[in-house]
Amino acid sequence: MVYDRKYGDRELNFEASGALWNASLIMRDRETDSWWSIMTSSAIGGELDGSELVELPISEKATWADWSGRYPDTLVLSVDGVEHEPENHYDNYFASGDTFRDLVVDDDRLEPKTPIYSFFLGDQPIAVPHSAFEGGRLFALEGGRKVFLHRAPGSPMFASSRAWLLEPPALSGIENPVEILRLLTEDGGQSATEIGGFDTFWYNWAAIHESSELLL
Repeated sequence: MVYDRKYGDRELNFEASGALWNASLIMRDRETDSWWSIMTSSAIGGELDGSELVELPISEKATWADWSGRYPDTLVLSVDGVEHEPENHYDNYFASGDTFRDLVVDDDRLEPKTPIYSFFLGDQPIAVPHSAFEGGRLFALEGGRKVFLHRAPGSPMFASSRAWLLEPPALSGIENPVEILRLLTEDGGQSATEIGGFDTFWYNWAAIHESSELLL
């Protein structure tokens, strides 16, 4: 999820606070010294404690190979002459079944390091394990609504999943995930609304959103 920097008549500038909340990054803004969890849209401390940010339209995480293929004229930021970091310092963490600093969560509906896609519908937090929708899948929701989630098989952990909210009778009777994805990506949002969310591990999400719904 990506949030607007504007709050009221202020434009906030964010930076890492150096703190974590249940193993998740906490940002701070320079203008009010309020603290913001990346797992929620609201401030958890400071002058704007409890205030909500506005979610921006859909964002996408991409590899350099994919990005440069689409935008070959992209400029690369050089820091002290360095443009590329050859080592991924998170490889051991991603490959391990251990949580960060052995954080324990009580919600055992999934294994702690299960990769999930997480999002909100209204105030309701929802999580779906990646394995449940690789290649695309429709999930039924209350009120006849459906959500279509898609993830390319074999995608790396933090490649972006995509989600669309379908109000009845959108795409009624169509079940093939390849056809659904084609229709959703070609119709410009007329059949459904693409919604934001982010990919993380179950323990990060469940430690903060204890009331999370789980779609399987």
